[in-house]
Amino acid sequence: MSDSALSPSSVSVEEDRSFLKSLPEKPGIYIFRNRAGDVLYVGKALRLRSRVRSYFAKRAGRGPWIQKMVEESSTIEHIVTANEVEALILESNYVKKHKPRHNVLLRDDKHFPYMKLSTSEDYPRLSIVRRPAGDGDSYLGPFPSASSLRRTIRFLQKTFHIRPCTGGLEDKTAKRCIYFQMNQCLGPCDDYQSRESYRGGVDDALDFLKGKNRELVRRLKKQMQEHSEDLQYEAAAKVRDQIQGIEHVTERQTMLSVKGGDQDVLGCHREDEKATFRLFFIRGGRLLGDQGFHVAAREGVPDGEVVSAFVKQYYANKTFFPDEVLLPSAVGDASLMAQWLSEKRGKKVSVFHPRRGNKRRLVEMASENASHAQEQENALISKEQQTLEEIRQALGLEELPVRIEAFDVSNLQGSNIVGASVMFQEGRPLKDGYRRYKIRSVAEAPDDYSSMREIVFRRLERLVNEGGEMPDLLLIDGGKGQLSSAASALEELGVADVALCAIAKGRSSENPEAQDVIFLPGQSDPVHLKEGSAPKLMFQKIRDEVHRFVLTFHRTRRRRTGIRSGLDDVPGLGPKRRRALLRTFGSLRGVLEASDSKLLEVEGITPKLIAALREKLGGEGA
Repeated sequence: MSDSALSPSSVSVEEDRSFLKSLPEKPGIYIFRNRAGDVLYVGKALRLRSRVRSYFAKRAGRGPWIQKMVEESSTIEHIVTANEVEALILESNYVKKHKPRHNVLLRDDKHFPYMKLSTSEDYPRLSIVRRPAGDGDSYLGPFPSASSLRRTIRFLQKTFHIRPCTGGLEDKTAKRCIYFQMNQCLGPCDDYQSRESYRGGVDDALDFLKGKNRELVRRLKKQMQEHSEDLQYEAAAKVRDQIQGIEHVTERQTMLSVKGGDQDVLGCHREDEKATFRLFFIRGGRLLGDQGFHVAAREGVPDGEVVSAFVKQYYANKTFFPDEVLLPSAVGDASLMAQWLSEKRGKKVSVFHPRRGNKRRLVEMASENASHAQEQENALISKEQQTLEEIRQALGLEELPVRIEAFDVSNLQGSNIVGASVMFQEGRPLKDGYRRYKIRSVAEAPDDYSSMREIVFRRLERLVNEGGEMPDLLLIDGGKGQLSSAASALEELGVADVALCAIAKGRSSENPEAQDVIFLPGQSDPVHLKEGSAPKLMFQKIRDEVHRFVLTFHRTRRRRTGIRSGLDDVPGLGPKRRRALLRTFGSLRGVLEASDSKLLEVEGITPKLIAALREKLGGEGA
């Protein structure tokens, strides 16, 4: 079984709007991304389809930022949640992680507090905290706002008679306060309520927080009936008020248990000979992220075997393991996998298929998202195949360009000349096929043509020598000169079955802002693809990705070269001491800004070396 990670439930917004119909009318979050894959905006919705569709409706009064964001967008992803509150919290987590520039008005995660029930105390209290701690107490949250949490706490205090005071009661120095007079506390501070009775109220509150509402209400109704039969009408009325309060509160959140709060929740959807998995990462009770996978799974193979194979493959090289792995199907070797993961972790890991309760609902939510991801995948594959066929026809290719590799070169005034290539399979990036090149043939003045020839030659020479899979099409970022250089590399290698083209701006004096055009070997006139068409958008996406990749490599090389050349010039400063300085101060700038006394604290650094460093590079001194 093979698998490939991808961004699940992702659809293109550049080609048409038919994908809107496939979005579910359920709560969740949606994520706008640009061609480079950067997150532009994360939003929440009670009905995903209606909310996302509203971004593409032409209406008056729509803010200019929405129009700009939609124009920049290339794909939209979505995650279905159980309710809108979970969507809000997940939205906050994603915004905090990705920091999209169009989410500037969203609040920081610090606005989402937790409720703490200090069950480690004899007379537990309720309080608001920002982060749960591993202190043995119980936590609920996060809540969307402090005000909603305060309302919930007031409800719990009133309904279950949880003391609102903050002091300790062990020494019995506390006296009854106004809450006792208001009948919101039964006076444990003054022995009006026993510890056992108080703990009974705490247990009821915990049952409520854990979602055991039916059991709790059933027990309270029985208690109310007993009070009535004993003619204790005042006590029966108090229990009646408790029941009414509980039934009035219909929304709740999943209980947080810090001890068992880390979970990997696996969902699965099978179709034909494919299985789509969705893995939710819950840390400290919070859904922090997710990952999707498509795996080959022959028809007729039991679900348990498919799930088991995936789990073993996924965790084989992992270094972090949660407390629990929740599975979508019963697995025969679950206990063996639990033992294996526990040994790798050095601490117990439970692996099981939940059959009821919140954990079951989490698995169902993950499986539902896996189903949506497979639907989007099917639609995407169909569109990409059509796009590749249009490219084949437009360029006059004999074969469908299923595998495309793109090449680009970067230099800054002739320094640190580098090249890079990226690989796309059926219109999607394959990161394992990305390559970076330090240019060898150009020593001084920048020569984009020679550099392009070198990287194309080196890439294909290796494929020829190692018998690797050849690309169907090479896409060169540049004009006729770069295209000619790449063609000469193919000719020297004797590679005749790989198609070649280049993408460049078709500038002219009459049209200085001309659009991208495609050049082909042996043709003087470029191919003009329709602006906004699927083939052109795919070429632009691939071009933008190789450009991003080579620029990132170039910046890294420049930064590293600057650090090395500076410290290398200091007499007597060997590799070990250079590493020690950079490890201590983080960068060359940090070294230069450090005082002499701080430098002397680094092992191996002497006053003589400091003097040599100051003489050669300058810096803070003193």
